[in-house]
Amino acid sequence: MLPEDKLALFRVAQWTLDNKRKLVKTVRELAGTEENYLIVIREIDRVEAQLRRARFLHAEATLTLVDWLTTLEYFRWLCAYCEAKPFQVMSHFTLLPRGGTTPDNCVPACYSCGRYRKTENVRVQEYLDSVKCRLESTQLLKND
Repeated sequence: MLPEDKLALFRVAQWTLDNKRKLVKTVRELAGTEENYLIVIREIDRVEAQLRRARFLHAEATLTLVDWLTTLEYFRWLCAYCEAKPFQVMSHFTLLPRGGTTPDNCVPACYSCGRYRKTENVRVQEYLDSVKCRLESTQLLKND
């Protein structure tokens, strides 16, 4: 993915934070290209579906599109576990009812790795721990 395509995706993601009503026309304009539009719409749908599942289960639901795209970028849009295949699903590191759909619990996975969670994966655990620390420090700054 080209740097300008990444910027376009993050531009849309940032816009969605401020605008709960996602107007197709605006999303399409911000995405720049039809390919970027299709990618961002798919990821918006993926994040929103997982947030609905979490709320239905009375679990924490705080993941944003910006958080998800940041995670995808970190893992280079590959499966976080095997690092060989393109990602296909959003995997909850800790099962959804306990861990929620949060930035420090969601990683990209291929179908086979997503089905058989590898909780001993050091790289994934280190990434999620760093996200958790970042979120906690941000929260502390807000409370001051």
